Parts: sequence; C-alpha cells; structure tokens
Amino acid sequence: MEPGDEYNIQLNVDDVLRGEGVDPEVVRLRKPPLLRAAEKALEEGCQKVHPAVIIHEADVVEHRHERIILHGGFELGGSLVARHLAGAEQVTSVVCTIGSELEDHASRIFAKNPLLGMSLDGLANAAVEILSQQVCSRLGEKAQTNGLTTSTPLSPGEPGWPVEVGQPQIFALVDPSNIGIKLTSGGMMLPKKSISFVVGIGKEMAQTDLCEICSLRERCRYRHA
Repeated sequence: MEPGDEYNIQLNVDDVLRGEGVDPEVVRLRKPPLLRAAEKALEEGCQKVHPAVIIHEADVVEHRHERIILHGGFELGGSLVARHLAGAEQVTSVVCTIGSELEDHASRIFAKNPLLGMSLDGLANAAVEILSQQVCSRLGEKAQTNGLTTSTPLSPGEPGWPVEVGQPQIFALVDPSNIGIKLTSGGMMLPKKSISFVVGIGKEMAQTDLCEICSLRERCRYRHA
C-alpha cells in the first residue's frame, strides 16, 4: 500500500466538467449554470478527496492459452488480458480510490440540488481518474529505470475481460480492504469512486488504444478521431 498523501491531485473546472461527461467549451458558451455548479463543486469538494492506492507486483511464470500464470500460483485469465499482457515479465495489479466522503456528499447534495450534485460527482470521477494516471506514470518511470516498458493499463469490464471475471482475479492478488474497498458479488467496487487495473511490464510491451476494443467505440462522443 502507498500513502495517499504521496499523490497530489490538483483539479480545475474543466476537469470537473469532463468528469460529468460534458464539453467544457460548450458549457462556457451555452450553459452558465452548469459552469457555476462546477466552480462550486471544486470549491467545496476537493477537501473530501482522500486518495489511497494499493499495488501488487508479481513475476510471470508462464504464458498459456488465454491464461497468465503468476508467481505464487495466481493467474489472470481471458482472451483479452492474455493478449494484452503478451510478453510481460511481470504484472502489476493496482486498486486505487478517493474514498467515500465525496461520493456520499454528492449523493446527499443531489437530493436538494441536482446540478451541484452532478458536479460533485464529476469532481469525484475526475479525481479518481487523475489518481490512476499518476500511478501509471510512476509505474512507467520505475520500469524505464530498469530498462523496461509498460503496457497500457487494462481494467476489468472491457470485452473479453468482464467485470465478474477480472475483478475477482485482481482482488485475489491484492487486499483492498486495507484501503477500505469491498467487492460486491457482482464485481462492483465500494466505494464506487475506485479503479482497478493491471499493467504488464517487459522489454517491449505494446501500447494498445483501448478505444479500439471498447464496446462503445462506434457511438462514444469522446473517442479520438
């Protein structure tokens, strides 16, 4: 486990708006109330963000058909994860969260002020996303110092690695209860503002465009051209 205070999560209004799934430029031009709500959310919500990260590193023992065998007898399975982590010498499993305070606060506020509640939820989405990006950057830097590369992070829920399969595999490797995370029978993490993923580490790991494997790729408004 890594102390959350090692991570410096700094957010701006545009981050909040993107966390809500809206275009900041459009909001600034056409939706002043939404902009004001995002500013208010940023003002009152940042102190309710409590980042925590748990990381587990395991050497790869063997690559098999649709399975990766890890040191300690653990394995990751599924066509997508096996293909994505092909060539990995080590697999790093990560679970990170911003805690439940902001999430709970957003739910309470939503009942009284839906616009602000949505903005607080957008803030939470942005915060946990930035936290995961910082973790990935550190993993990349560490690998580079050892002359290695990292794969694109892969989270359960992509086609070929469903949540109900991938989440238990990751949770078998890490113990997120140490940072207050529980896993429901359906594979949902609680608090909800949490992210889990795996990263392969090896000499020539491929960087995959996850948009190309996402089931929403044909209709996602945020997909890069």
